[in-house]
Amino acid sequence: MTEYDVAIIGSGFVGSSLAKYLTNFYSVKTFDVVEQHPSLENQDIEHTILDITDKDTLFQKLGNPRTIIHCAIIQIPKINEDKNLGYNVNVIGTQNICDFVTSSNSTKGVVLISSWHTYGEQNLSGLLQENSGYRPDMVEDRARLYALSKTIQECIIRFFDEKNPEKIFGALKIGTVLGEGMPKGTAANLFIEKSIAGEKLTPYKHSMNRPMLYAAIDDICKASQNFINLILNEKKSPGNSIDHIMNIAYPKPISILDLANIVSETFNEQTNGKIHPEISIVDKGILETGNPSDKDSLELDISKIKTILKLDSLISPQEKIQELVKQKISNSNT
Repeated sequence: MTEYDVAIIGSGFVGSSLAKYLTNFYSVKTFDVVEQHPSLENQDIEHTILDITDKDTLFQKLGNPRTIIHCAIIQIPKINEDKNLGYNVNVIGTQNICDFVTSSNSTKGVVLISSWHTYGEQNLSGLLQENSGYRPDMVEDRARLYALSKTIQECIIRFFDEKNPEKIFGALKIGTVLGEGMPKGTAANLFIEKSIAGEKLTPYKHSMNRPMLYAAIDDICKASQNFINLILNEKKSPGNSIDHIMNIAYPKPISILDLANIVSETFNEQTNGKIHPEISIVDKGILETGNPSDKDSLELDISKIKTILKLDSLISPQEKIQELVKQKISNSNT
């Protein structure tokens, strides 16, 4: 089989966004258990149906990629509804991908798209570095299996990196992603959709002050490109596997309430007051986590992506929301 540059496994929002961006620089193929993402319809990117839980089929269908980006994950709420599927895809599937990289003569490394949620969401303070540890129980109950999955995936990646002296097994710990086409259930998308529909924005009281870390999809794409270049062009140096785990999110967190305010004020500014959504806080009787000042005592360490992946600056949540709102208003007027 002919070599190609990048296999993107999992072509949902992040995977398809990476495919569209990276095809400008590399030969790219996408793989998923479902049909290719609709956003890639006219991109001329080859797509293969692939179940990563089937190791033999994975070895046959991946061919000869020089690098792999692993985005496949069973998300919330599906992971809570089908725990066996969640384990098989998130854990066994990651093991299978790492085994493939180890055995392939063509593949020089893999980048896992991981998550800041491995740090937990509660009682965070100080400078949050990649070696700050794993706290998957410090999340809401509904997110626990997801956080555990991402923690296990990172540990598998790190163990393979430790035991393979030549190939790079790394991960990008991404913030909650902001970008066009982001999942419908995310707070940012819900707030934007409710605004354009003339509805109230309804953050939950129990979680509205919890610090959240956000990343623009643009920055994730650039970081992935530079990580691929690192894998392809630089010889692996001996060291701790944590060297290849890197944070990628805007370093200053904001709360869900901040997000709602940003969306509301952005619509107000860009429509000259015609759309100015009211914020109505919903009290579900759940104990509150955090207070308004928590975000001020936390910062994400992004020194690695600056020094190793050569990203000088990142897009703030405010900047990305402004761009998304502007697009939404423009689309609603056409």
